[in-house]
Amino acid sequence: MTTITEANIRLGMVLAEAEARQSSISAEKLESRNLIPATIDTAMAVQALAVGTLGKDVAGWKLGLNNGRPVAAPLLDLYDEVQDSTLTVPKPGAVGIEIEVCFVLAEDLPLLPLGESYTREMILEAVESFNLGAEFVSYRLTEENRVPFPLFLADRLANHSFVLGPAIDSAIMEALALQDPSLPPLMVEAEDDILFGAIPVHPQMDPVAPLLAYANAQNDHLGGLKRGQVITTGSLCGMIRLGEATRISARWEGIGEMDIQIPG
Repeated sequence: MTTITEANIRLGMVLAEAEARQSSISAEKLESRNLIPATIDTAMAVQALAVGTLGKDVAGWKLGLNNGRPVAAPLLDLYDEVQDSTLTVPKPGAVGIEIEVCFVLAEDLPLLPLGESYTREMILEAVESFNLGAEFVSYRLTEENRVPFPLFLADRLANHSFVLGPAIDSAIMEALALQDPSLPPLMVEAEDDILFGAIPVHPQMDPVAPLLAYANAQNDHLGGLKRGQVITTGSLCGMIRLGEATRISARWEGIGEMDIQIPG
């Protein structure tokens, strides 16, 4: 059980304020105040404190693996794109974008009793739909992700917002897991500039792996994996800097496409 300290509470408030103001603070300044979390468990507690301060609901989770250990960051600002239309993301401040595949849960996935665990098949049965998605990135830290990992995790793994795109065939998840060379290239463009064009590769190979791992080792303080939440597990194109771009399109031939307008 994680013990909440005054430093944890203060860091949660600092990160929440930076989020609300679309500002950033340096890790050096946080270190001078003894606010750097020492462990992943402490970072997860700080996340919850920041979310509580912001007063936002958890719409989903960004999941990953850190040295083999599953980690999670809540998605707070979620937008649903209607297929074949352009969605305008109202929230300013994004510095990057990641095109991803994601899951919408059909049911809760509570942490199971000691000695029991989810299987990959059980996870897939709990999924309502598989979708293309776009994660927007922003940092509440001046050094961005060049900080101790627990601090980066406390900053919600740099999530700005998430756009849920069109449903895709579940077979795409298996093709990614197998690194199927017949997958078409993913094209990401900003106006007339090609930002990414290649056959996508998931950072864990299997997009389901981080969800399976976290379902069996949940340690957040925000209610866990819930029905209707959107779960994303890694970028197919790395993190692409937006620069001056105000419109992004992603095309994955025969699979799905997205058009997103962002504040200039």
